[in-house]
Amino acid sequence: MRTPIRMLYDLMDKGPLRALSLLLALLTAGGVMWDPTRFANQAGQLPALQGLVLIWAVCCGVIHGVGFRPRKTRWQALFTPLPALLVLLIALDRFYL
Repeated sequence: MRTPIRMLYDLMDKGPLRALSLLLALLTAGGVMWDPTRFANQAGQLPALQGLVLIWAVCCGVIHGVGFRPRKTRWQALFTPLPALLVLLIALDRFYL
């Protein structure tokens, strides 16, 4: 029997979603590296927890975007791309808009 985590990961395992995931991760990482003070100001002083979540989302986006697929369910749960995509979209919205 397949777990809900595996089913969610299979649902997100499509080419266009992978490309979107990689693009959002690279844009977010590029924005942070290009102008970190602007990113911190737009994100509301970027508390430590928000910073960790942002790093996690960028890592998830790159892992999913390059096509790496974790085999174990626990790693799929940790690197689930759907919440990471939502975090990346929110971060890019606050940074660029």
